Amino acid sequence: MTTSGPGPKTVVVTGAASQVGFFLLPRLAAAGFRVVAVSRRPQAEATASFGRGWPGHDSTRWVTADLERPAGTTWSDGSHAWIHLGPLHLLPPVLDSGGAASVRRLVAFGSTSRFTKARSTHPRERKLVAELEAGEAGLARSCAARDIGWTLFRPTLIYGAGLDRNVMVIVAAIRRFGVFPLVGAGQGLRQPVHADDLAAACVAALDSPASVDRAYDLSGGEVLAYREMVSRIFAAAGRSPRLVPVPAVAVGFALWCLSRLPRYRDFNIEMARRMADDMVFSHAEATRDFGYRPRSFQPVVERPG
Repeated sequence: MTTSGPGPKTVVVTGAASQVGFFLLPRLAAAGFRVVAVSRRPQAEATASFGRGWPGHDSTRWVTADLERPAGTTWSDGSHAWIHLGPLHLLPPVLDSGGAASVRRLVAFGSTSRFTKARSTHPRERKLVAELEAGEAGLARSCAARDIGWTLFRPTLIYGAGLDRNVMVIVAAIRRFGVFPLVGAGQGLRQPVHADDLAAACVAALDSPASVDRAYDLSGGEVLAYREMVSRIFAAAGRSPRLVPVPAVAVGFALWCLSRLPRYRDFNIEMARRMADDMVFSHAEATRDFGYRPRSFQPVVERPG
């Protein structure tokens, strides 16, 4: 079930224009893989945010395709492995449509949101949890029917290339207002995970028999309070931390206002309430099975250029 063997192997990466894709495509090329990057957008548009110095620009064959329309899929033909960085629930229908006939190894991404948002009352978040649960079950079922060895990653809060909405939303607030609102003391624990550590995990898992047909929580290398995470982002942005305690309803209203914008349409008051929640997940099994060793939190506050 591993990708080891003579000659270069071809790996398909769907959702390739994502933040993890920014780091993953060059890593795959450096490891000797032929890479087929799939995105809904043409290459120039998909990689516009990656910056001119991005090292994966000339080492990848790009394909424009939409996984929500899986009929007639041919971009995976001849591929030995598949790494899916897009929404998990889109994957089983593509597999069931015969879109991975030659694939023997698959790595896909879910999210620890399946657990941290399980008690949310917000309809959009409840829908997300249901999609993650159905996606995980569908992945295992579809892969078993086609003798594909699968590995599922559930990352925590992802950052690392200035392309995320987690750190970068905080950066935008700091630069615009000079302060950041906290609900209560902001002591909820977090484990931000760098996107490059997730990319490295993908490459390592492809050649790890121990990771076949297993799911892993992939957290960052450091546990820190939400307020400490924000304070480090202040420092990385060249500002002194200014954290202001604000009632949850006020932060929730601000998030609701942001949700009127398409880019932030999933923002809601539940996010404010979760500032006080601990979101800690062990990655010990990933370390044991394929050497996963994530870095401590090192916020990135600029997009590549």
